[in-house]
Amino acid sequence: MVNSLALHSRMLAQAWSAVDAADCSREINEPADNPDLGPVTLTHLALLRLTEVEVHESDLGVNLDDWSAPFVTMTLPMRFERLHRRTLDHRDASLEGSWLLVASDGPPYRVSVANGAVESPPAVSHGPARAVLEATSRDLLALLLGRPFRQAPRIKGDLPFGEAFSAVFPGP
Repeated sequence: MVNSLALHSRMLAQAWSAVDAADCSREINEPADNPDLGPVTLTHLALLRLTEVEVHESDLGVNLDDWSAPFVTMTLPMRFERLHRRTLDHRDASLEGSWLLVASDGPPYRVSVANGAVESPPAVSHGPARAVLEATSRDLLALLLGRPFRQAPRIKGDLPFGEAFSAVFPGP
């Protein structure tokens, strides 16, 4: 099994070495009979695969290292960017408003819900929000992926609304 992993890892490294910068922004479309992600760039597709590897290796419980810093740094903005593709089918107006997610070691993001539509741009400031969630970038990524935290985000403002973030966005 280890030999097979090593072989396939070398083959993957060889395939990736042929990819240039222009290829990374190329849009990939899924088969029409199996649309799950929608159009996605090759870079995003690679980050989605890396997510599977990083997250599930920690699920094994065999004392592997936690998620790598490059993984968190590259994946967190992509996950926020992809939130806007979601539409929420809920009629509960109490779940409308905005959350400001502040990374202690990175940029803040604002996630807003209005009439079932989601917006999730990087926040240009720490302006007003119905709830503020503060955590490390790693734990904000865990929040978006529906995974365990190292330390749960601190919530300020409307506490029930802040706590509802995981219910509104339960992960992939």
